[in-house]
Amino acid sequence: MKRLLIIFNLVCSLLAVLLPLALYLNTGTIENSFSSYHGTTAENILTYSLLTVALSFILTENIVSGLLLVGIVVFNMHEYKIIHNLLACTFFGYATYNIIKDKRYRYIGLAMIFFAILIPVITLYWYEVIALFCLALYGFLYSLKKLKIEINKQIK
Repeated sequence: MKRLLIIFNLVCSLLAVLLPLALYLNTGTIENSFSSYHGTTAENILTYSLLTVALSFILTENIVSGLLLVGIVVFNMHEYKIIHNLLACTFFGYATYNIIKDKRYRYIGLAMIFFAILIPVITLYWYEVIALFCLALYGFLYSLKKLKIEINKQIK
């Protein structure tokens, strides 16, 4: 069962990296943020991708990040702008904090902070692309480490 969860997390990391491309290919546009795709033809892609990634967080005992991501989906930015933005900021801040706590991958969290500072220059959309890539990279590297540990346990 552990291996299946690890593989699911690896798939979710890939899904997260492909999300910006899927949104663009579906709509032919780059919006102001991922949340701006709500109400477009890519709404289902956005919703199901984020919920799948949220499930991945929850199953790996990162319940707070998973629930924050579910909240981001449920409280879309068009109808619940303040709640949505608070949840999104909290999600990215909490995820960054968790990555920085892991000394092996601290550099990924520091990159997220660096690019967050640059949001006025690079725009929110491109920050989200970079942050999603950082989260996926962390998830991928962490899952590979866990998979290696599981394989080594089985060999012994």
